[in-house]
Amino acid sequence: MQSGPSIVKPRPKRRRRICRACDACYKRKIQCDAATPRCNWCHHHDIPCTFKRNQDRIQERPETYGSNTQRSDSTEIPIASQDRQSDPTLTQSRPELTFTVGPQSNLHVGGHALGNLCTFNGLPFFSGTGRQWIKERTGEDVNLQYTSPRPSTLDPSVPNGVAHAVPLPDKGVLYQLHDEWHHSVLSRLFPFIDRVLFDSTVTAAYHNETSVSSPGADSARACIHAFTTACLHSSDQQHGNRVIHAEDHLQAAHDLVPRMLHESVTIDGLQTVLMLSLCSMVVTGNILMLEMLLATAIRFVFHLNGHLAPVYIDDDQFRRSLHVRHLFWICYFMDKEFSLRAGHPPCLDDTQCDLTLPDIHHTAPEFLAGIRLAMLQSEVYHRLYSLKALRQTDAQLLGAIRDLDSALEIWRMSIPTDFRPRLIDRETNIMDTPNTLFQLHYLYCMGMIHQASGRCSVWVQNQDTSEAGSSLAISVEASRSMLQKFLDDRLDFNKSNLRFCLPYFLTAICHLFSNILFNPTHENIDDDLELFMSVPSHIRSRLPPKIPRLSVYQIKLFEDFVIELGRLASSAINKARRRSEQIN
Repeated sequence: MQSGPSIVKPRPKRRRRICRACDACYKRKIQCDAATPRCNWCHHHDIPCTFKRNQDRIQERPETYGSNTQRSDSTEIPIASQDRQSDPTLTQSRPELTFTVGPQSNLHVGGHALGNLCTFNGLPFFSGTGRQWIKERTGEDVNLQYTSPRPSTLDPSVPNGVAHAVPLPDKGVLYQLHDEWHHSVLSRLFPFIDRVLFDSTVTAAYHNETSVSSPGADSARACIHAFTTACLHSSDQQHGNRVIHAEDHLQAAHDLVPRMLHESVTIDGLQTVLMLSLCSMVVTGNILMLEMLLATAIRFVFHLNGHLAPVYIDDDQFRRSLHVRHLFWICYFMDKEFSLRAGHPPCLDDTQCDLTLPDIHHTAPEFLAGIRLAMLQSEVYHRLYSLKALRQTDAQLLGAIRDLDSALEIWRMSIPTDFRPRLIDRETNIMDTPNTLFQLHYLYCMGMIHQASGRCSVWVQNQDTSEAGSSLAISVEASRSMLQKFLDDRLDFNKSNLRFCLPYFLTAICHLFSNILFNPTHENIDDDLELFMSVPSHIRSRLPPKIPRLSVYQIKLFEDFVIELGRLASSAINKARRRSEQIN
């Protein structure tokens, strides 16, 4: 019997495996949350989030081997994958975005890194995807000339390595500045100098007579120059041409730092780098210099055992140890503040430090409030902005926001009623610097805590920041409150805290700008636009007669940046209204 022709049954086509993790997470064998348009890992590292590894490798190999050079030169990398494009809802709400590889990742304005500020859909401001999203909402390209991709230099006209021949100030003037500083508000917030130990510093700097407290003459001279700078920028008295002298002493202190580092680790050296850090934060706006100086100060603190509670041996030793402990707390405060502003991990690890608070009976209440605030800021960074925090589920993220909001309220209630911050205003005659700074810190922390809810996928898809009680609504309301307090002159705005204020105003303005782009047709949206557009002129009208040149540069950069945001916000409002008219 002859068998018929054999029938070869086709092999069943295997179903292609669905990618559960993006290519980057798959390669690193880490869990991927598959968030759109980028997962947490890709978002945090600012890299494209793709799902291409299951494409036909036979078709892919020739292209791969033949186009390596071309791909390496490309700067535009597609973000959305084919898997995500197949979903019509994702395609409609999130069109394909591109990520630009370039130097814009470290843009900063007014002493605040833009990379740590996010739009209300979780995209970092002015990253490649963030700029693309802004263009989709406004129809306009973002003008980046109003941001600073590199930190400002101390004095561009002076070649690197050329030291300033600036003499030490007259001792009579120095002690007059010291007395003014001792009675100033800033000395209670930043106790850089001990009155008794200061005499040893002066003796070493002016007479080369070193001691146990001041064992290095160069460190002592650098400390005197840095202290003179801090005093000249905060004092209201006249001691000659302040603007020129302050910047010259600042440059002289920087010039002495290399020689200071060749000496042993000293209290004078620690005081120097901390005061220079403060100047970088509030005078020059140089956040890279601030980061380097803070890292140096923290190593000094560890060498001097400032991270440990002081132990009494004798009176002189205990006075030095107690002062080093105060300098540690200044380090801690500035490190946590900078970490939250820049989105970088803090240099100080809380687990390696004794965080026992100072004796409340012998410590200024403003200083204690600042320490408690720094501890809260440390929690905000670790629970909302660290790499581990970016991998949280929506439920974990919202739980962290609730916990931190409660912790912020506990901190607020711990502050004396004389300068306790509030979200809702009440009439008060208090207009001093501590009240202003704590009010700004409170509203800033509230905004940074609640803006993180923009990473929740459910809220992003809803795109609603107006619902009463929602976390994003709280962020917007805190930003409105901050700017309105400033415009109504309910904040003390003067020479000593001028540069302190700009990063907080910048954050509030970015929150309102993001809210406008999300809700361009809201009935009160024009009020938000007018509110943040009024800030630059209000700052300009209240500037002191003489301020440092670098502060003028930073303020001009801030003004131009706000004007650019206003232009984009107006375009978003007009575009939305035209679309609404066409529909109707």
